[in-house]
Amino acid sequence: MNSLIDTVFFSEKRKAVLLLLLESETLSLDEIKSRLNETSVSILPQIKILIDRKLVTLEEGKYRLTMLGKIITGNVSPFVKNVSVFEKNTSFWSEHDLTSIPEKLLKRIGDIGEFEIIDVDLRSVYYDPNPVMKDFIKNARYINTFITYYAPEYVSTYYERLLSGIPISVITTNYLMEMALKYRNKINDLLRLDNAELYICSADTKIAEVTITDKVLILFLYSASGNLNYSYLISQEPSAVLWGEELFEYLKSRSGRKKEI
Repeated sequence: MNSLIDTVFFSEKRKAVLLLLLESETLSLDEIKSRLNETSVSILPQIKILIDRKLVTLEEGKYRLTMLGKIITGNVSPFVKNVSVFEKNTSFWSEHDLTSIPEKLLKRIGDIGEFEIIDVDLRSVYYDPNPVMKDFIKNARYINTFITYYAPEYVSTYYERLLSGIPISVITTNYLMEMALKYRNKINDLLRLDNAELYICSADTKIAEVTITDKVLILFLYSASGNLNYSYLISQEPSAVLWGEELFEYLKSRSGRKKEI
């Protein structure tokens, strides 16, 4: 074995042990075997290699990362998380436009963690552009939405939640607000509520929708060709919610607040 890179990346079992110890700090052999669903025969030789390369140490029956192991694994972990997210649905990521997501968040795309893709069949007579939206909104403690496409079916849901006192912040485009001018008086009444915020995005942002609540991230991207194909990414990971909140705050920083329209 010629390098530390070989040690870390050329064995999924060794990489799994390192990442597990980074997360849990100290573990016994039985705990490692249980968490990784391995046997002593399969995992002990790999742990020995990590000990020989000064990445792991054994103290009082517990394995832990050395300082070198912590530094190396701390840098490996984000890479592994990012690749895992991309590998789960390579087609989705390759076919959609990611250019409006800031680089610092793209580098942490792994924070999205476990997710599912909801494909909506526009030919269905039961078509609902976002069939899961209302389920996630019903019990939300807050709602932050960035939206650049026409979705009138959201109006009643958001209206009900605003009147119930839930904080709602919406970022949209001048074009969509012009479409809503016939409801100007009702919208202005809502904007007088303490829990309502409206922002107008000043830039051409190639994101169809980002919706974040305290429980979920919903991400809807334009395709690489600029079209809408109604494939939603949905994640309920706490780290995904935090990632989505950072994206929303970035988009809000590039928008202007409207107290009335």
